[in-house]
Amino acid sequence: MKLLKVNEKIVGKLFWVQRQYLETDGGWRVLPIGGKVLSYITPEFEIEIVEEKWPTIPADNDGAVSVLKEWGYKFEHKGNSGFEAHNYFIVRKSNPVTDEFSAPLLIVGALRGRQKEAVGLTKKLFFHDKFVLDMEENYFGQVTAVFEMIEAHLKVDEAKKEWQHRKQAHFASKFFRVSKDSGLTAIMDLGGHEEFEFSDIPEHYFELGKRCILYTQDHRCKLTHTYRVVLLNTARIQDKKGVNLKIPEEMKGVVIGKGGLNIKSSAEQLGKKLYVL
Repeated sequence: MKLLKVNEKIVGKLFWVQRQYLETDGGWRVLPIGGKVLSYITPEFEIEIVEEKWPTIPADNDGAVSVLKEWGYKFEHKGNSGFEAHNYFIVRKSNPVTDEFSAPLLIVGALRGRQKEAVGLTKKLFFHDKFVLDMEENYFGQVTAVFEMIEAHLKVDEAKKEWQHRKQAHFASKFFRVSKDSGLTAIMDLGGHEEFEFSDIPEHYFELGKRCILYTQDHRCKLTHTYRVVLLNTARIQDKKGVNLKIPEEMKGVVIGKGGLNIKSSAEQLGKKLYVL
């Protein structure tokens, strides 16, 4: 084995790496800790593990996580915050394809006291001076195939879109159930701890008016205030010049607005005549 200096010969190249500590007793020997990992060596003597480049997803994204579970992925929770919005999952394939990979084996660690003397380093170096030992041999080990990790990254994006599609379909179904005029308009509570956020509203639903009913905003939990919203399904009025809106008394004020300004603005945006009944 030989002591290496961190230079352009090893920085940025692939090696099998193992952490270690040293013992000195008349001589010195390497006592490895943990398993070997396929890694890059950075200029700061850190190891950048290739095998850990699986995608991540916020721990509070329950919907996309449920979709990925359906597709056969497993999750490793990371972070210890009491707010899941600040934690995340590493997403891995349940049974990833593996391949044999051969590369030089290096030992990475920190030197102290007599250990520095044992390997011939100056005593003026700092307490935790790091080093790399070349074991002068190649190590053969199994690694996850790169295409499996690339596919996982793509699947995370697909899962987010799939969950959004499912959420919007569910939104449309609930909108029709709570509507008092067969799916033309409906009043729904959004944000806060409610089932849907504003981002879940499909594009063809138009907001006629809203008012805040609960001040629930909490940025730590990605929580917004709760609103009661009057929505219009524009897909139902494409061929109509005028639309009769059956709005309950409690929400007529926010739909019409002061002096009728809100209803006039909505009519201009839609290009339709709107009548509040």
